[in-house]
Amino acid sequence: MAVPLPILLHLFFKRRKARVPFSTLQFFQHRKRYLAYRRRLREFLLLLIRTLALLFLVLALARMLFHRMPYAFASRSDVVIVLDDTLSMDRKLGSGETAYELAVQKAREILDTLSEGDAAALVFISGRRGIDLTRKRILVQQMIEEARVTAATGSYSAALKQAAGVLLSDANPNREIFVISDFQKNQAPSKAIDLDEVKGLHVYFVPISGSTENLSVEGVTLSTRPQMVNKRLVIPYTIVNHGGNDRDTEVSLTIGNERVNSVNLTVPAGESFDGSFETAPGRAGFLSGIVHITDRNLILDNSRNFTVSVCENIHVLLLETDVLSRVRPFHFLKLALDPSAGEALNGIQREVGFVQELSQKQLEQHHVVVLANPEPLSPQTAALLARYMEGGGTLLVFAGGNLNGSTFAGFKDERLRTIFGKRQLNDFSGLTFKGSLTVLNDLLQMDLFKGHRFYALNIPSSAEVLAASRGKPVLAEMKVGSGSFIACAFSARRDMCNWPELKSYPIAMIHLFTFAAHDPQQNSGIECGQLLRLNAFTQKGKDVQLSHSDGSSCSLSVTDGEAVFADTWQPGVVTVERATPRSVALNPVAAESELTGLNALRLTSIVKGRVNLLKTDAALASQLRNTRQGSDLTGFFLFLLMIMLLLEIVIGNPYVFARRSRTKT
Repeated sequence: MAVPLPILLHLFFKRRKARVPFSTLQFFQHRKRYLAYRRRLREFLLLLIRTLALLFLVLALARMLFHRMPYAFASRSDVVIVLDDTLSMDRKLGSGETAYELAVQKAREILDTLSEGDAAALVFISGRRGIDLTRKRILVQQMIEEARVTAATGSYSAALKQAAGVLLSDANPNREIFVISDFQKNQAPSKAIDLDEVKGLHVYFVPISGSTENLSVEGVTLSTRPQMVNKRLVIPYTIVNHGGNDRDTEVSLTIGNERVNSVNLTVPAGESFDGSFETAPGRAGFLSGIVHITDRNLILDNSRNFTVSVCENIHVLLLETDVLSRVRPFHFLKLALDPSAGEALNGIQREVGFVQELSQKQLEQHHVVVLANPEPLSPQTAALLARYMEGGGTLLVFAGGNLNGSTFAGFKDERLRTIFGKRQLNDFSGLTFKGSLTVLNDLLQMDLFKGHRFYALNIPSSAEVLAASRGKPVLAEMKVGSGSFIACAFSARRDMCNWPELKSYPIAMIHLFTFAAHDPQQNSGIECGQLLRLNAFTQKGKDVQLSHSDGSSCSLSVTDGEAVFADTWQPGVVTVERATPRSVALNPVAAESELTGLNALRLTSIVKGRVNLLKTDAALASQLRNTRQGSDLTGFFLFLLMIMLLLEIVIGNPYVFARRSRTKT
């Protein structure tokens, strides 16, 4: 309202023309007309300068603010905090706290800047469940303070898209996403994330940096073969130095609660060290242990868990499909594997069963299941055997006269349905072992082996030929999940070849079954954050009981014979009842151990559009005040006011203009 005042005063004091009677004009000095125009221009400039000066003074006192994308006037805000809880955030900072602890502190500061009526939400980069938009911000703060850093990895793309979806669920026009992270390179998206569908969105990055020095344990992978009581168990490990300096560390092996062995070593910068521990299990059952190193930079990847099933012998289930048949197809196989029934002289213990009585629990107790000249399998039996193989077991099938195109039609896997081709009448002799059984060629002379009938094997490119006769494959292994399917082109009796009568037969069968004996309970483990799928003993009804080595436990519901455990965020060993696998090791994600962050250019290109970078070494409230409200223009307007006053002095000085007027005259 004060800005028009100079104009009003100018109009009020404006000179008015007046008629004055005068006798003569001969004594007046003649002036040029342009001088009147100069006077009018000077008056107009003074009017403009005084009006602008008053305007700039008003704007300066009003503390005008500038923002590229101004907030809607007097509107509430929706804020989503995207918190990085992945493994790399466990790194130590120079202050002694972890990066995750600093991230939690910054998240609290963001919540403290919100006003009454604003809503907040929490999204974790690891993918675990956060909290949707709520105006009860205390709930968000409680979840932030109670959460722990995980041993998993994550995705910025997935987290930001989830945050955008949360914001779209509310109608508030002012929307903000805060990403608090160390911005690991392995989590970066391949292309910029498009969040344009969220109108009025402001994206803020709060980067947390720390030391890149780190040692980690990787590669603790045990053999999937059955481990025996009082037999040597090798536990290999790999130590990786991700930093730029040579590092000394102590590597130790703990089984149960007992420290078994340790060794000191130096790992050169940027290199790895491969080693192993050895032990001999003293009893059957599940053996769980940890390979651990000493390193202060990143605690969660200092340990690697493992679990293994230790048994007295290899357990073989000889599965008959025809209860009424008097022909027992496993006569020679029984004598070869376990001549004194039950004594396991060769380290192999056999048991005979029938398809009609087959159950998931029975399969879980055996390393190898054998079918000989089987009748057509029902879809239910095929499903049981498929789950058994996928869980780590081996199905070994000997052909026979009853085998035809419908025998394995119940399998969903096309490879299993068609691996046995047509039966052929052809005399063949000699046998050569290949692949993993090549060692038998030095132990056995197979010139006496003769056959007159066999089945053609349709072997996919991924399968391994284990034995051939005159170039024709007669024994092959095909991987199915974690287990395998082994097909033999002839039967286990004498109707197709003379091998069961030869002295080489027991030796070859012992080697074959030892090779085939993947432990269905052995599980090399999964990475933290992945879903753990368990095959329940029942299709529905009873829940699956699960226990974690940290002391927690839970019950999982069963749907279609499967139970799913999603809370795999912390490393350890999970043991399960009434489902397979019975014991599973949860380990950190190896890619998170390399502490390499994104550079500034790559960081700002994660999201399409403008990204506001906030500093962690300063209070976020003051930084947000500027970015939310805009830049303060008070100083700018005061500077313009001073310019106007200076022009007022120069143009409005009557002596200057009087002197210049006399000069013109």
